[in-house]
Amino acid sequence: MSGARHLAVWIAAIVFFVLGALWYNVLSGQWLAAIGKTMEQMAAEQARSPLPFVIGFVAILVMCYTLGWLIERLQATTFAGGMRLGAAVALGFIGANLALNYGFEWRSVNLWMINAVYAIVGLGIAGAIIGGWKRRAQ
Repeated sequence: MSGARHLAVWIAAIVFFVLGALWYNVLSGQWLAAIGKTMEQMAAEQARSPLPFVIGFVAILVMCYTLGWLIERLQATTFAGGMRLGAAVALGFIGANLALNYGFEWRSVNLWMINAVYAIVGLGIAGAIIGGWKRRAQ
C-alpha cells in the first residue's frame, strides 16, 4: 500500500470513529435499551476506562486497512467504488456475523439495526475516502 493510501486509511479510521461517537450518542437511549443496561451501569462497569475507546479505534483501523487492501486488489479506486465495496463488506461480513451471533444470543433486531447500519455507513464512508483518495502529482 502506498504512503498516500496509509494517510487515507488513517483519515478514514478517524472519520469512522467520530461517526461512531455521534451515532451512539444520538441512538444512546435505544442502544442502552437494546443491551438492557442503563448509563449508570455502563459507567460503573467501565469505571471511565479509556480501554473500550482504544480497542474500538484499533478495531476500526484494522477494518480500514483491510478495506484499503481490498480496494487496491479489486481496483475499486474511485469514490463510488470504494463506498460500494465498504458497504458491501460491512453488510456481507459484519452485518451477517452480527445476525449469526444475535440469533443465538436472542438479541433484538433493533440492536442489530443500530450496530449493523453503523458498520455499513461507517465502512461505506471509509471506502469512499480510501477509494477516492488521489495521490498528489509529483
